[in-house]
Amino acid sequence: MEKDDAYYMRLAVDWSRRGLESGNGPVGAVVVRDGTVLGEGHNRTSVDLDITAHAEMVAIRAGVRASGHLEGLLGATLYTNCQPCPMCYSACRWAGIQRIVYALSIEDTYRLAGPFGFRDVEHFSDLRNNANCIPLVQILREEALPILEEFVRLKS
Repeated sequence: MEKDDAYYMRLAVDWSRRGLESGNGPVGAVVVRDGTVLGEGHNRTSVDLDITAHAEMVAIRAGVRASGHLEGLLGATLYTNCQPCPMCYSACRWAGIQRIVYALSIEDTYRLAGPFGFRDVEHFSDLRNNANCIPLVQILREEALPILEEFVRLKS
């Protein structure tokens, strides 16, 4: 774990709480480069009626807009409380993000929230075996897990 990983992961977890409290999904994300937060946000799929408005996509879009150019996230790290789905992972690749740090694995989200659309484990195995994958680093699972559990409790 790098020096500031826990700090930025807690920001992502805070965004996930905001998403849950606003009636959206319980996922938050923050894009950081050289100690500067470039973009952040939570799932907005419900409020925006946009299936691509995952937290990671919201943070990437905000970061690119803030930078003023499409290459504005080159070398950045994405922090998210849930391991990105294949769409968000691909967006990270397109954006030039070099590292993804997450708290909850796709197995965690599938086990708890699979019936609510968290089915990434079924689509992710091909990406896992690719030698050119962005490194996936799981941290702070115990801090992020209660938020997903609360989401499932509220949905059940």
